[in-house]
Amino acid sequence: MKFEGLIPVIQCRHIEQTLDFYQQYLRYIIIKKTVTENALQWAYLKSDNTFLMLQKSREQEAKNTCSGNILLHYYTSDVTAQHQFMTAKGIKVGEIENTAYHIRQFFVEDPEGNIIAIGQNTGK
Repeated sequence: MKFEGLIPVIQCRHIEQTLDFYQQYLRYIIIKKTVTENALQWAYLKSDNTFLMLQKSREQEAKNTCSGNILLHYYTSDVTAQHQFMTAKGIKVGEIENTAYHIRQFFVEDPEGNIIAIGQNTGK
């Protein structure tokens, strides 16, 4: 038996705002979605070779959810261009830094409070 992949699911208190963030700033497109009672409940997203699911938190879950317990790390071929793109869109992004583990990266926070690292392997 082997794993065939992993798709993170973000529990969202504000799913429409969070969806907009991932579409506008990380260029995700909707592959599938579930709408009930005129409200988005779930979305399956794709950007290049990455997948992500957003799920609207139920009211009780939303009260008990604490953000910041996950870090999403995206790899890009040009971290400087991604940093410039997000800065131009008005997103508050951290400074680009070089890590001891040979990744050039910066951090940003999504509307749900999840930390996102965007980095490029320097191969050194």
